[in-house]
Amino acid sequence: MAANVYRLPDEPLPSGLSRYAVDPLWPLLTLMLAGGGFGLAWFAFNAAALGSPTRWREWACVALSVIGAPALALAIFAAQHNGLLDAEQAPYAMLSILLLKLGLAYALYLMQQRCFDIWEYYGGEARNGLPLMILLAVVGRGALDMSGWPTLLRLTLQ
Repeated sequence: MAANVYRLPDEPLPSGLSRYAVDPLWPLLTLMLAGGGFGLAWFAFNAAALGSPTRWREWACVALSVIGAPALALAIFAAQHNGLLDAEQAPYAMLSILLLKLGLAYALYLMQQRCFDIWEYYGGEARNGLPLMILLAVVGRGALDMSGWPTLLRLTLQ
């Protein structure tokens, strides 16, 4: 008779990257201070490092943010071109891109925080994410001169 293994649905799976796992607060702050490119990449990596049971949903949120920002920008530009939006209304409509990015970042934070709490309770040692966040916010953002980049790529990574 085979022994059944009891598993908690929220239990993180062991990962070889778990020594690099950080509190999800650091990727969230990085997204806010250094831009979406750095923050989303860190969220995706942290999902793998934690062995999060919801990592596929988290990666889907990252993909939605990467694809959704340019799609919203194209929709706003098309609405403005077709006369559905006035020139005065367009900057307010562009705030929907920021809303999408921050909303998905907060959803990612909430998904990872549950897993992180369980992972930490059962002995996981989290790394301090403050030095990397400061490095990315100060040096990374300043080193990337995105002025010559295409507009849609800039909207995705900012």
